[in-house]
Amino acid sequence: VLFHFGTHSLRYFGLGISDPGHGVPEFISVGYVDSHLITTYDSVTRQKEPRAPWMAENLAPDHWERGTQLLRGLQQTFKVELKRLQRHYNHSGSHTYQGMTGCELLEDGSTTGFLQYAYDGQDFLIFSKDTLSWLAVDNVANQHELHYQRRRMYGLAKEIREYGKDTLREQPPLVRVNRKETFPGVTTLFCKAHGFYPPEIYMTWMKNGEEIVQEMDYGDILPSGDGTYQMWASVELDPQSSNLYSCHVEHCGVHMVLQVPQESETIPLVMKAISGSIVLVIVLAGVGVLQNGAIYLPAPD
Repeated sequence: VLFHFGTHSLRYFGLGISDPGHGVPEFISVGYVDSHLITTYDSVTRQKEPRAPWMAENLAPDHWERGTQLLRGLQQTFKVELKRLQRHYNHSGSHTYQGMTGCELLEDGSTTGFLQYAYDGQDFLIFSKDTLSWLAVDNVANQHELHYQRRRMYGLAKEIREYGKDTLREQPPLVRVNRKETFPGVTTLFCKAHGFYPPEIYMTWMKNGEEIVQEMDYGDILPSGDGTYQMWASVELDPQSSNLYSCHVEHCGVHMVLQVPQESETIPLVMKAISGSIVLVIVLAGVGVLQNGAIYLPAPD
């Protein structure tokens, strides 16, 4: 299940396995708000359980009981469909059946959505919200029926967004630049961002105003363990050159620039708006300053 509201998403996934290995459930369902795990269910526990405190606090016990009954039924549906598909394709052994439904809850309050199924990871049935009909990738898919409670799911998406509003609020990154001698005679500039949410972020280095993607190394966007994320990008620096390096970070419409100038320049701090984005430029007094410690830059509010 995939919902988007603003920059956020609510997703549920269902997976059935026809011949699971030892210790592997034959059916699993998980729910996420953005990257936050909010619910789990599997064929071993046979219980829908909250995995986010604000879900447990705001939804009554009967919600979890209804969800449990629904998922127990879905578990049986997945099992039946897997057997039917295996007979149709004359398959044996371990195969998978996946379901994904979705809707978008937009900032203006409008909604849109979709529903699709896959067998062994290949789409074979897609429901079109525009024509209110099924698009069958394979003839066997025509035997499916729609069990998508659209109105209820939209309402649930709105409720969960409200419950998790503190967790899901935008948090701008804290950005720092530091310098490290990574190999003898090789100096590397690191630009690091942390404490940001949602996880979508863009980070790049520029040399003399030109992006230098081919010269850069990137770290993955990783969870920090507190609901926020972190990332880094690095570039090798030639200390004998007169090149001007700057790290550019964009997050939720805010553009930040950390500029590393030539040693002869001073330390002004400049903030200005460009094309609707806030640009914060901090000029470091010589590369030597970076060698002694990191420079931290809190993003503008």
